Amino acid sequence: MKTIIRLALAASLLVASIANAQNGYSAAGYYAAPQAQAAYAQQQAANAQAWAAYHAQQANAQAWANYYAQQQAAARHAAAQRAAAARPAVGGNSQIRFDGRFASVGQTAPQALQFAVYAANTLQNKPYLLGGGHRNIEDSAYDCSSSTSYVLMKAGLLNRCLSSKEFANYGQAGQGRFITIWVKPGEHVFMTVCGLRMDTSGQVTGEGPRWRTKGRSYAGFSPRHPVGM
Repeated sequence: MKTIIRLALAASLLVASIANAQNGYSAAGYYAAPQAQAAYAQQQAANAQAWAAYHAQQANAQAWANYYAQQQAAARHAAAQRAAAARPAVGGNSQIRFDGRFASVGQTAPQALQFAVYAANTLQNKPYLLGGGHRNIEDSAYDCSSSTSYVLMKAGLLNRCLSSKEFANYGQAGQGRFITIWVKPGEHVFMTVCGLRMDTSGQVTGEGPRWRTKGRSYAGFSPRHPVGM
């Protein structure tokens, strides 16, 4: 009987020992699980922060690339504008001379060219007047199209005064050997004679047709020239 009791006690102790061990394992697992979850969450947050920093860096790099491209495009546009403003004499022609007010060409130049230069010289003191010179070839003031027409008529290259719209169909397309008419229909027209510009656009309000040495933009203008010139 005593033996049976001792065996029962031993079995109880063994069960209690196993239970205590299981309880210890379960407790350790219970306390370890939140710690693992917290570490995992912390790692995920760190990863997310790293990815955010990477994307921000990429976006910043793209922004700089866009800015650089815009600056390059602006520089190319400015260079093109400067090149247009500094347009050289047509065909490198060097027959014309300019003393600051009047122009001249040599006696060997075509007669029409000599007459055109002389006619343009006679306009150098004329003021600007919209519509001036359209009714009378000899007038007290001229606008852009009438002054251009005047020079061409005096040179025998035109038989009547044209408007800027009509100049869009004058002569032949393209730059001429000596004379080029630059046309923006309905807006403005001027001419270059051996590369020297004769234009009503200047720095003084109300100033009429003058020889101009200061550059200007040719953007939007189409070149035409008298046949043979």
